[in-house]
Parts: sequence; structure tokens; C-alpha cells
Amino acid sequence: MVFLMRRANTRKAMKIPPRRSTERASNAYPSKLLADARYISQTMKLGALGVPSYRSFSLEELEAATNNFESSSFLGEGSHGQMYRGKLNDGCLVAIRCLKFKRRHSSQNFNRHIELISKLRYRHLVSALGHCFEYYLDDSTVSRLFLVFEYVSNGTLRNNVSGDGGQKLTWTQRISAAIGVAKGMQFLHAGILPGLFSNDLKATNILVDQNLAAKISSYNLPVLTENMKNEVVSGISSNGLKEHSGRAIHGSKVDIHDFGVILLEIITGKPITLHIDVEMMKDQLRASMASDGAGRKVSMVDPLVYKGCCKESLKTVIEVCAQCLSKEPTDRPSVEDVLWNLQFATQVQDAWRGDSHSSEGSPITL
Repeated sequence: MVFLMRRANTRKAMKIPPRRSTERASNAYPSKLLADARYISQTMKLGALGVPSYRSFSLEELEAATNNFESSSFLGEGSHGQMYRGKLNDGCLVAIRCLKFKRRHSSQNFNRHIELISKLRYRHLVSALGHCFEYYLDDSTVSRLFLVFEYVSNGTLRNNVSGDGGQKLTWTQRISAAIGVAKGMQFLHAGILPGLFSNDLKATNILVDQNLAAKISSYNLPVLTENMKNEVVSGISSNGLKEHSGRAIHGSKVDIHDFGVILLEIITGKPITLHIDVEMMKDQLRASMASDGAGRKVSMVDPLVYKGCCKESLKTVIEVCAQCLSKEPTDRPSVEDVLWNLQFATQVQDAWRGDSHSSEGSPITL
């Protein structure tokens, strides 16, 4: 039975200073979201090994880390704001995302989302290390929000499978990366309830660390949107639960389709930037699977992959990719089915190589 608990907040609201200021963050302060959560995975409770505890930062710390956000620290800009590379006083490298909001919000509006960010620790997610608020001087509402993330050093998955220059991932490493993305997706869907769906999964949003583990960097956090309305504190109604369930089913299938596009890049070694490219390559993929000959299938596959892969392993991943890209969402597999088949592809590949305990590490373990 699910119990929704309410905790009375007896503390008086703190007056926000009219200048730059940072609210103190805690790893365990009360949150309605965690009270509503019916399940928090053990992995999330334990956190990601080797990642510093979540905390608040002062703007002065972030300015020092980026040399006042100079151009040499600038990493790029996307739909979720500008990103900078920084180095903290303790030598820790970080990625700092700067968010500007069109509407004005009190910092209290962000509490629930900040708490969620602080608790999302998993090997295949880029972990948030802290945040910093900057305020307007006239009314102390938030002018900018800085989110500090761990810095992932080996670039994007796209660079590692289709980028120019550098050493590309082997087939075994590519399957391992795909399994990492699938596990990260599974964690976002089911690691905490309500889950996070429609996570904008694409090869440029998957980062690769020094151990070649894949990490999802742009998961769907509400704090990254303008949808910062005051939330009802009395809990989720039965109608709300039904509505969330419907969104969850739709969102999970959207993520599965996006994951199929990632698999397509992994298989072909070609960047996919347009929807029409997905449709064209999907049709070619289906045609290659239906063909008795191997020529069309080989022509689609990255030559580096084809030289070093077991054909049964490759066939399994191609089949998973095709299923994920099904036009009808109901025809797409569950993330559990995806993981099972990718793990099977890994086992077949390892057996073919005569190395069931691969020195690259088994992607089947958490």
C-alpha cells in the first residue's frame, strides 16, 4: 500500500538577500517529491561512487572556476542553456550549465526540482554536483540558475562512433555503451516514481567517460523548462495518477524510439541529424534484414564494426534497432526487452572472441 505523507514546515521563510546569493543545499532536506515517491532505487540511495556530495555553490566560486566565464571555458549552447567547463579549487573538473528564465520565479519554486537533481545518482547518468542562484536586485527573484555537473572527459558517443580523427569504439565497446544508455533510461523510467520520460536521447547527449561508460547528460528535468508553476501540496489525485500513467507510457515509447536512432548511429557509424535520414536508413535496415543476401546489410554497417563483430551479435542489435524504430509506439519493445537482447548480443560476441570475461568489462553488471 502506498502512503503519501505530508510534513508540516514550521520554519519561517527566509528572506532572500537583494544581491547575489546562494541558498544552502542539503543532501537530505525534506521534499514533497520524495514523500510522494513510492520507490527509490537502492542505487540512487547509495549514490554514484566517486562523485562528490551535492552542495550549493557561490557565484564567486563558479566565476573563479571559469575565469569569469571567459570564452575559453565555453563548451557550447543548446536548448537547455549555455555550458561552461570549470575547475574548482580542489582541482575537480566540472561542467556548469547556465539557465536564464523568461519569467520571474522565486527560488522556492525550484526546491522540489533541485532536490530531485541532488538525488539522481547513477553510473549511467551525468551527476549533478550542486547549484547556484543569482537574483534580480529589485525583487530578489531568480535571474539565473547555474547547475554544476561532473565533467565527462571522453566526449560524446557520436564523436566516439562517427567522429573524424581519434580511435573509434569497437563493436564490443559500442554494445557496452548501448547497454549503459538503456540502463540509464531504465533508471529514469523506474528508479523513482514518478519517473522521468521523453529525455531527448541522442548520440550528442550521451557522454563517454574515461572508462568508456556511457552517461546520459540531458535527461528531462523540469527545472530545465519554463514549466515552473506552483505545485499543489496535497498530493497527486487519482485523475492525476491516471494522467501521469498515460504520459509515462507515451514518454517511455518516445525514449525507446530515440534509443533506436542511437543504435542506428552505433551500427552505421554515421551521424544522424535529420528525421528524414532516420526514415531512409530505417527502410534500408528493414530491407537488409528481409534480404537473403548479406550485401545490403554489410553496406549499412560501419566497416570497423563488420570486421570485428560476430554476425549473430550484429544481427541481434539490428533487430533491436528495427523494433525500437517501429512507427507504432505499441510495437516498440520495453526497455527490459531491449536490455535482455543487448546482453545476449554481448554474450554471443564474447563467446565468438573466445573471451567471456572481456578485459573491457562486462556491460551486464551494474
